[in-house]
Amino acid sequence: MEDLVIALLLLPLIVVILGLLIWSLVWVYRDAERRGKSGALVALMVLLLEWPISLLVWLAFRPDPRPPLTD
Repeated sequence: MEDLVIALLLLPLIVVILGLLIWSLVWVYRDAERRGKSGALVALMVLLLEWPISLLVWLAFRPDPRPPLTD
């Protein structure tokens, strides 16, 4: 019974962390694509290299955005 109570208390925390992870991976993918880098590779790097720290590394060292295309 005690394990069930602990699991029910931890479940919202796990859901919030998973939601933040997914949101940050989508944001990193889109940001990398806007900046002319491979979004999939950057998102994979953020996921595999200690998620919160690698997200901060991307924020610190991301390239400047590409200028918009003009016709």
